[in-house]
Amino acid sequence: MKNILLIIMIILLNSCALGPAKPGAKPNSLQRSKVLSKNEFSITIEHSTWGKTIAFETAAKHCEDYGKVAIYQGASQQYSADVISTWTCKSPD
Repeated sequence: MKNILLIIMIILLNSCALGPAKPGAKPNSLQRSKVLSKNEFSITIEHSTWGKTIAFETAAKHCEDYGKVAIYQGASQQYSADVISTWTCKSPD
């Protein structure tokens, strides 16, 4: 039984980073970030608290593809640990 727990702990520690995502990080089981909808005017992303950096980078890149900047509009807390955040893509003035 101890061996099984040890193996599970090693797998978990090796498969996912602990703590908030660093810039340029890829999503994993703790640092989640998933695009829910996007178009040339906005993007909506569901993300964990630790995946916030990934979500902000995703929004910036998405709007940049249209020659615009991402303007954070707000977030709504879900029943889980995840948040749904929305950005508007605005032309730079």
